[in-house]
Amino acid sequence: MWQLAVIPALQSRGLGTLLIRAAEQRIRSRGLRRAELAVEENNPRARALYERLGYSAFGREPDAWDEEGPDGSMRRHETMCVLMRREL
Repeated sequence: MWQLAVIPALQSRGLGTLLIRAAEQRIRSRGLRRAELAVEENNPRARALYERLGYSAFGREPDAWDEEGPDGSMRRHETMCVLMRREL
């Protein structure tokens, strides 16, 4: 899974859990038995959600992606991520 987000106004209402569970169902339907994701180290709320859903950390690695700023300009976001997985 990559780039899961819930807009701030709708956080803490169970939507993240619903999105993760729906993604896991799609993974299962493809015959796969494990889900993996990465979460930024500076995002403890997201990591806590994944841990509550049964994900365990198994490593860490740097990651980067382009993102659009409020003014429409593009910038490179670089971060360190915790790698997590769950057997389905």
